[in-house]
Amino acid sequence: MRTTRILFVCYGNICRSPMAEGIARLRLGTRGEAASAGIAAAGGPASVEAVLVMKLVYQTDISGHVARPVGAYDLKSFDHIVAMDISIHNHLRDIWGVPEAKLFGWDIEDPLGLGYDAYKETARKLERRLDQFLASIDLD
Repeated sequence: MRTTRILFVCYGNICRSPMAEGIARLRLGTRGEAASAGIAAAGGPASVEAVLVMKLVYQTDISGHVARPVGAYDLKSFDHIVAMDISIHNHLRDIWGVPEAKLFGWDIEDPLGLGYDAYKETARKLERRLDQFLASIDLD
């Protein structure tokens, strides 16, 4: 049986989308696959704060994460592509041609440079949005 594949996309793939990927992997288990990318990712690790939040709050390790550009993936292979904000959504639709049927836009602000507490709040918001999303696609 084929599992559902979800791609989370933000700008640099060092904060929001790696945290979303980590939380999704915890929630999905064997019921689905999660990956992440950035529309302007240039390699490098997840931010220190993202790694800390994921370790301390979710007991999962994303320290091995390396930022990947959207073009590193075959976007057609994903069932759902989740943009972290409307500008990323529009970029994926207009530049990458992601069909509206598989593209979802969230309202997750970028915590880059705002400190640990902002990252923690971003992760909690990602968790809430993910729970709603998984319920909407019958994967809760």
